[in-house]
Amino acid sequence: MLSKTQREEMASRVGAAGAAWLPGELMARHTSLGVGGPADVIEIQDPSLLPRLVEILHEYGVPWRIMGGGSNLLVVDEGLAGVVLHLARARKRLEFQEKQVEVPASQNLGTTVMECAKKNLGGMEGLIGVPGSVGGALRMNAGAYGTQIGDVVRSMKVFRGASGRVETLQPGEMRFEYRHTSFSPDDVMLSVLLELPERPYTDILERVKQCNQKRRASQPVNEKSAGCIFKNPPGLSAGRLIDELGMKGTRVGGAVVSERHANFLVNRFRATASDILKLIDMIRERIFQAYGVELEEEVIIWRDIAKLQ
Repeated sequence: MLSKTQREEMASRVGAAGAAWLPGELMARHTSLGVGGPADVIEIQDPSLLPRLVEILHEYGVPWRIMGGGSNLLVVDEGLAGVVLHLARARKRLEFQEKQVEVPASQNLGTTVMECAKKNLGGMEGLIGVPGSVGGALRMNAGAYGTQIGDVVRSMKVFRGASGRVETLQPGEMRFEYRHTSFSPDDVMLSVLLELPERPYTDILERVKQCNQKRRASQPVNEKSAGCIFKNPPGLSAGRLIDELGMKGTRVGGAVVSERHANFLVNRFRATASDILKLIDMIRERIFQAYGVELEEEVIIWRDIAKLQ
């Protein structure tokens, strides 16, 4: 535990390094679920500052985690020890060279899909409605409608928190699986090189339109959620299993199982993180009792940050 003087000194050094120090920031303001207690946040506009900022935190023995768009994140009500490093949305433009494009990891995923479409580059249309940043999509190998972002990755620039070095990784040094990758929790995606198939702009727009229509028809796009809460078990659909047990509309506090998609939990009535966690546990127990299937969370849950590093 740092003294008040140490905290003030550290905050001053963070500011001098070029980042913004936001003490006691409510994480509910930074997550699509709209829940989460306080944490000290460092807002980073320039990713090149990461090595210096992490060095400062290490000097004070302060643990840290990285956050992008906050769209697949559940933070506990009690708040977090340590510091959350928040990469602000990228100001740098995408850089195109023939069928390849270099994208800042903090760039919005939907914006990236449409910017590539303008260059007649497709292959990511299914990701158009997936919220959050490119970096978040890379970390979990986000996918939808037959598309996974890992399929089009050719190289990636990563900050290794453990060593403090920036490395450029080639395909053989990365592993992308279903909603899982080989990256460590303290690896920070800085940018990615994608290689995309050429397609007529009109064809891409038509596919985007189809994906958006499917998403609006089947997902609670106008409510606060974190997307799918559970990964699909092998050969099964988590949403279908939950639906078969008649759990759509099930409520704990302000959290509700969406009537539109059973694998979405929505913050409909000013839910707390505790409400959502209780509903997650209830669903997992019911599914295990009925089917003998252990559901694994797709949403990332942050509890005591001090235990993570």
